[in-house]
Amino acid sequence: MPKEDNGSTGSSLKEAFFRILRELHYQLKENRQFADSRGLARVGLGGLFLGATFATGWQIWWWSPTFGQFGAYMFSVSLFHILEFIMTALFNPHTLTYDSYLLNHSREYHMALLASILEYTFESIWFPSLKRMYLVCTIGIVMSFIGQAIRSTAMFQAQSNFTHQIADTKRANHKLVTSGIYSFCRHPSYCGWFWWALATQIILVNPINFVAYTIVSWKFFNERIQIEEGFLVKFFPNYEEYRRNVWSGIPGIGGVWAPKSFLQFVRSKA
Repeated sequence: MPKEDNGSTGSSLKEAFFRILRELHYQLKENRQFADSRGLARVGLGGLFLGATFATGWQIWWWSPTFGQFGAYMFSVSLFHILEFIMTALFNPHTLTYDSYLLNHSREYHMALLASILEYTFESIWFPSLKRMYLVCTIGIVMSFIGQAIRSTAMFQAQSNFTHQIADTKRANHKLVTSGIYSFCRHPSYCGWFWWALATQIILVNPINFVAYTIVSWKFFNERIQIEEGFLVKFFPNYEEYRRNVWSGIPGIGGVWAPKSFLQFVRSKA
């Protein structure tokens, strides 16, 4: 019996491999379960990816003396996206889609993630001592949990009043939440996200991206808050007074750098 040469075998395997890739590409592009943001397959793949990243990050964080801080970073980022989906599922299930993970937030967001990984990799190779600042990393981990807790608490308290998209029309059940965490900070979800984002770069001890994240995040939330509050003033007659009395949660937004109670305390001691 003649034997098939290795060249033919390799060619057959190559053709089979590319045939599988073409079929996979077709399914991802044309099958609504994968292509549509409401498709169960797409939602499931997003959850699978985040679950794997969460578990891998946890293991690296606890067991790798070399890359522990990167594991903590993976854990923090994946937890953020998982909780975004869970909170939406709890209080706005009718809007729940793959987009609720915020994995596809924007091209700029993806570029920011890539930039943080590249800086960490480069500095780990050329300036390894920088990545051994474990106290700084620990501060970042604690700060990320605080920022995450603030955002998740805000979403939990606002419930159906919270949406990922700025509301340009007032819904029938739309209420202005001013109690609880909203009595200390009028935009706790943005506040938590802002400080969480900075914390991720402290975890990695990324000085360049820490500065970049601070500038870009501040500009993003400053613009978003101005747009959102333009609508809130129209929706709720008492919002203007609420805005005057309650800090945004992000230094410098609206020209206010700290909570009003703190500023009054400082003036009284001056």
